[in-house]
Amino acid sequence: MTSRSLQITRANPKTWIMAAAGLALAGIIVGVAIIAGGSAARALNGVGAIVWIASGVVLALSLPAAQRRALGWVAAIGSGLILGGIVRPGTLPEAIVSFSIAGAAVVLLAGDRTGGWALLAPAIYLPVHLIIGIGRAMMRGSIRTGPPPTAAILPLVMILAAAAAGLLAAWVVRRNQ
Repeated sequence: MTSRSLQITRANPKTWIMAAAGLALAGIIVGVAIIAGGSAARALNGVGAIVWIASGVVLALSLPAAQRRALGWVAAIGSGLILGGIVRPGTLPEAIVSFSIAGAAVVLLAGDRTGGWALLAPAIYLPVHLIIGIGRAMMRGSIRTGPPPTAAILPLVMILAAAAAGLLAAWVVRRNQ
């Protein structure tokens, strides 16, 4: 039996695809936490957040090169800040529309031919959401340790909406070249 270390490289498309799958898994874990409730929800929510953030880091390190990388990063960070700090989508229609727009915008502005850059929007959203939540909790003197009171499918919908819009936007990028 051999063991190979995880090679995070832009040359290997399997790495960013694995990170994308990790984001989807994290969305499912957080959804299960929302359904579970109680102490199980607190544990699952923490695991989901760790998987989400770790997948986001691997995604950021392994995405294939884009034509306008700097602009793509500005769009990704901006969309994460806007979604987490201003829009804060709490319903399925809000999540679908806002993450679709964000994912497509990142891909189009980056000139990404794969669509993978769209996943940076939800990957950045969660840390922003957590930082804002911690800040609010510090001001109130209490912190919510359980998952948010929302539809269980919402975290996964955020990721899937960004991914689907990113794939469509990548098709437009490829077609216009």
